[in-house]
Amino acid sequence: MSSTMTLVVFLVVSSCLSTSHAFTPFPVAHPIKLPLVVHSLPAPTTSSKRCSLPPLHASFSTVFDFTLANTTTKQKSASSFERIDDAIMGGISLSALRDAPDKNYASWSGVCRTDGGGFCGMRTLPFETPLNATGQDGLFLDCWLASDAEPERRMWKMTVRTDPSRGEQVFQAQFDLKRAMDEASKSSTNNGDHVWARVYVPFDDFQLVRGPRLIPDGPKLDVSGGLYQIGLTMSKFRIAVTTTEIENFRPGYFDLHIQRMGFYTKDRPDFLREAVVPETLTKEQADSKRPFILKLLLPVAKLFFSEKANRRRSAMKILREKRNMSRARAILFGIKVRKSSMGMMPSFMKTIGILGVDSFRALSGTGLKVVLIYPLRFLGVVLRMVKKAMGMKVQVPLRE
Repeated sequence: MSSTMTLVVFLVVSSCLSTSHAFTPFPVAHPIKLPLVVHSLPAPTTSSKRCSLPPLHASFSTVFDFTLANTTTKQKSASSFERIDDAIMGGISLSALRDAPDKNYASWSGVCRTDGGGFCGMRTLPFETPLNATGQDGLFLDCWLASDAEPERRMWKMTVRTDPSRGEQVFQAQFDLKRAMDEASKSSTNNGDHVWARVYVPFDDFQLVRGPRLIPDGPKLDVSGGLYQIGLTMSKFRIAVTTTEIENFRPGYFDLHIQRMGFYTKDRPDFLREAVVPETLTKEQADSKRPFILKLLLPVAKLFFSEKANRRRSAMKILREKRNMSRARAILFGIKVRKSSMGMMPSFMKTIGILGVDSFRALSGTGLKVVLIYPLRFLGVVLRMVKKAMGMKVQVPLRE
């Protein structure tokens, strides 16, 4: 029952907070000069938990193409994705995949914060029909980290979904972006141009996860029924049975330029097929297909899970811990900051309204925990103890 409750909460929060918000990245100098057209790509680097060797020869079926080869395909590819940042778990990270007009790529950029979360992600909207992956060996990604030269200080993951649900269990594989970029740098041209890094993610490397946690003895990825979603994640968490953070994680701004994403088939003559971007459901269509229970719970979820409230809590924490302000001084500071843009009285009234809403949310949340969450957790503990005593398989709760 506890696992069911966790799944319901995740689905509701994800539905509320995974909308594609526009994000304007901070200006940053491009570290390399990228060629407008890349006719050949470097010997690719496989990225996965087993560091599989790349195939000597492979054919490629592009699914999403962000190059200038076809502007309609480029725009459609970019509009096929939505954000799925750590707001679903109380974080304040923000990212988006944005088309870069007149550029040979799309930009997945944002700011990753560790306060309450620690990951940014994007995923396709649900495909109208499952994406056929029969006969393919894995996914490839042509990309380059443009914001800095430290890809190894983040954990990069590819995600796929093999069922139409939008729950917390997906198949995921880590990939080594640094290795791919290093290999690409070796193939750079003499005039200073760099070829794109190509990352291979074999289907054999994908594992069933729940959040950042590996599900022990989970089934292998089976793509015979097609793929319902594809996504990317940049995280401070590595895939492991227990929640495990990487050392020396680099939070803050990132900007990954992406040229292509699609399937590859090894041991085939080198060939790159043009993109055929799959049709996706609109946000409204995806929302209409939610289970009835989720539609009922959405108003409640919007009350308790607010991205703006998360950011206010983070700002209050910074003011109190780093600037040594009392709560009252921090509130007065907020009134003063708003005063410059809206005037004293509107700023004061807005602050009163925010305090009222946040106080109601806190009190209601405490009541919900006492009446529902804590009893369900206790029942879950009892059920796991009974299953363990009977020799049955016990799934570790995601929160542990």
